[in-house]
Amino acid sequence: MTNNNLQIEHAFDSADFVLKTQQQIAKDFRQHGFHFEIDFEIVAFEIDELKKAVHNKLAEIIEKAPSKWLPLMYSIDISEQKYVQFFSATTPDWLTEFTDILIKREAQKVFFRQNLK
Repeated sequence: MTNNNLQIEHAFDSADFVLKTQQQIAKDFRQHGFHFEIDFEIVAFEIDELKKAVHNKLAEIIEKAPSKWLPLMYSIDISEQKYVQFFSATTPDWLTEFTDILIKREAQKVFFRQNLK
């Protein structure tokens, strides 16, 4: 694990960092017409609660608006190779694993914005 990844992982100990990550996630999803519950941008979730909310939203997108999946991934800046790898996976937990990747990518954005000012 790289030093930055370790620092980002430890940043999740801060409710402020978690909330900023949630707000970044909500912003990127909102650009594509997807909205979380109002408290998602106001209250810092526990990590399991955050994963569940993002997982459920991704499952909703796959079910109701699959054509918006790729543009959303592009906005979040997840490589095509990465989401194709997961999207075509045969394991039943692929969406759970992908949720973790997405949250980590959004957290990187917040982390770098805070630390590279």
